[in-house]
Amino acid sequence: MKKNRNPYVYPGPSSVGTVNNSNNNSDTFQYKPPNNTGTILGIIGGVLASVGDAVATIGAIIQLDVDNADDFQSQVDDFTSDQEKEKMQKEIDDLQDKVATLEKLIRNKLS
Repeated sequence: MKKNRNPYVYPGPSSVGTVNNSNNNSDTFQYKPPNNTGTILGIIGGVLASVGDAVATIGAIIQLDVDNADDFQSQVDDFTSDQEKEKMQKEIDDLQDKVATLEKLIRNKLS
């Protein structure tokens, strides 16, 4: 079954919004705009919260980069320190060998 549907809706005659010429205010329609203050404040608060979240995210990314740079520098410093310690240990071992050789020479000369 095919129904005949009209895509357009035509308003019928209405007394809403009509103005009577009488001086009685109760007979006339007066539009009172809704109080949207709460809605507007809610929208502003939502925008500020979103901006705050974005700033916090950017701050966290910056701090992460700084922490990574500090950690990398710390690892480089540790590696350099370890190399210096190994070099110093090698020098100490060489000096101990020289002292032992000198002790042997002195004992041989004295005997």
